This record gives sequence, structure tokens and C-alpha cells, in this order.
Amino acid sequence: MWSSIFHSIFHGMRDRDAVMLLAAGGTALFVGMIGAWFGAHFGARRAVKRAFRDRIEIPSLVTEVRYDELARSIDAIALEVERISEAQRFAAKLLVERVNATVSAPAVSAPTVSTTAIPRREAGVTTPH
Repeated sequence: MWSSIFHSIFHGMRDRDAVMLLAAGGTALFVGMIGAWFGAHFGARRAVKRAFRDRIEIPSLVTEVRYDELARSIDAIALEVERISEAQRFAAKLLVERVNATVSAPAVSAPTVSTTAIPRREAGVTTPH
């Protein structure tokens, strides 16, 4: 069967026709390979650029948002620490004024509590741990 197909295709072909067929087929194959290589090369470069752009630009935007949020949080913490320190300064000032007022105030005939009833705390650690 194959021989009859081969014979019907190539029966009336001369030698130069076979050479022309091989030259045309070889040229088409060569041009196709070059075209496929160019397509694969430039397509791969474009895919790599797109992958890096998606990988680098979007996380950098997310990171920038996170850094902005972190900066706002640090500013809020700094403000609260400043308020706490201001409150401590105010409380210390009131304590100093109270001590100065009790030292300079005249004796009042109010009942006093003996110092033996309230033990005096020694300076040192006040926390239980």
C-alpha cells in the first residue's frame, strides 16, 4: 500500500523537481525555526519582566503602606508616653508642694495618729516580684 502511494506521488517527478522540493522544505523549516526561536526568546523576556514587575512593584506598595502605618503607630505611642511623663511630673510636683506645705504649716490641734500605728516603709523595691 505504501509503495503505491509513494509511486503515485513521486511517479512523474524528475530529479530537479525533487531538489526543488527539498530546498523549499528546508528553507521553510529553517525560517520556521528562526521565527520560533525569536518568538520564544522575546516572549520569555516579556514574561520575566512582567513577573518581576508584579513581584516587585505591588509588594513595594504594600510595604510602603505598612511603613506609613508603623510610623503613625510610633507617633501615637510617643504622644502617649509624653502624656504619661507629663502626668508623672505633675504628680511629683504636687507631692513636693504637699511636703513643703506640711513642713511650713503651723501645728493644728487636730487629732494625730501615732507613728507606731503606721509602720514606715523602707526605701527599696515595692513590687511583690
